[in-house]
Amino acid sequence: MATTALRRHRWGARAGTLAAVGTLLAGALSGCSMAPSDESGPHTLTAWAWGAPATGMKATAKLFEKAHPGITVKVQDVGNPAIWDKITSGMAAGGFGLPDVMDIGGDYVSNYLETFPDSFANLSDKGAGALAKDFPSGLWKGGQNAEGEQYGIPFEVNTNLVYYRKDLFRKAGVGIGSIRTWDQMLDAGVKIKKATGADLFALDKAASQADAANLFEMLARLEGTFFFDKGGDISLTDRGSVSALTFLKRANDAGLVTDIPQSQGTTSQMKGQSPVAIMPGASWMVGSFPTTAPEMKGKWGVRMSPAMHPGGFTASSAGATYLTVAKSSEKQKLAYEYVRFSMATLSGQQALTRAAGLFPSYRPMWNTAEFKESNPYFGIDTNRIVVKALSQKTPPDYYTRDFPRALKAYDDAQTQVLVKGADPKRALDSAAKLLSQQTGRKIGKD
Repeated sequence: MATTALRRHRWGARAGTLAAVGTLLAGALSGCSMAPSDESGPHTLTAWAWGAPATGMKATAKLFEKAHPGITVKVQDVGNPAIWDKITSGMAAGGFGLPDVMDIGGDYVSNYLETFPDSFANLSDKGAGALAKDFPSGLWKGGQNAEGEQYGIPFEVNTNLVYYRKDLFRKAGVGIGSIRTWDQMLDAGVKIKKATGADLFALDKAASQADAANLFEMLARLEGTFFFDKGGDISLTDRGSVSALTFLKRANDAGLVTDIPQSQGTTSQMKGQSPVAIMPGASWMVGSFPTTAPEMKGKWGVRMSPAMHPGGFTASSAGATYLTVAKSSEKQKLAYEYVRFSMATLSGQQALTRAAGLFPSYRPMWNTAEFKESNPYFGIDTNRIVVKALSQKTPPDYYTRDFPRALKAYDDAQTQVLVKGADPKRALDSAAKLLSQQTGRKIGKD
């Protein structure tokens, strides 16, 4: 389980797909979802997911059917990104054509809740609040609307980690365990560059793809901020955001950043072809190293992130998905029971995790024996590191429906700072003002 529980999985195509969804949302209908019946119809539930989540849900469906004679659960692998067009179109049509259960990416939940507030069933009304204690607090809140009502139950989860070249740190005489802050990591980078010629990390400086913002997002989250705050105001100009981009500029000015297009960099770094001392990245990458770079076994290590400042967070979200129930479903109660069984029982979670290989959000699963095994590639229990990171009470991410615009505004700011040497605060101020003009949102106060 140490490796399969962290199989690579991406739940969204980020800005490209989200922007397409946003276009569909612009002409959407609202306030016309179909009313649920008394569930006296055919005892068949339908569910939409894609890839690995669909595989896991098919496993839980079989168990649920055995425990509920006469019930059939049909799980459809819709594909990604096709699923987002289908869900969006169904919501725009007042719920027509939607399944009973939907797997929703974390960066889509708030988008849909803002644009189609009557599309999801309110799970708080069905007793979901009793499950909160069994999930990471920030992740749980990510499935809520602005009023704190629960609309999604956490499915899989990823956290950010730091992968590091043990051989390069050793050659430079730098102890990775002594690094507690990113400032100290920067100092270590100077020593490693001098001793080995390797840069500290790689970055797509010109932000040729939306995912080029990943490291900024990680550092901003460590500062307790994201693109928007809970009230939906823009957070790009707050202290944490400025600190994150300023750090990237400092590393770049020190000559410690390798410039690699986002689409090309991961494999070459893992294999040592583009030598870097560290690779900050999501926990799903644990499962990618053995297959992508088996020849580098023994050279890579993994640890939790340093803090941005002493005593700060050493964990940050790298995304999640949620199981939701459509408000248009005529079998909301039964649909919720399937969701609860799949997400919040040990038998459901064990079947799902074994079938799909995704890291579960359900805390009790973390204490099972199969989650306490050493990872042969890294030589340590990597699940323990992920669990420790997920156990920190980090704040939720507030994406809003304007996340694609925010991501584009930030990417442009990153280009200005890392390619043209602009001041981080001024670049983010300009990005926030543009975003405010585009969306009508206020710029939040630090």
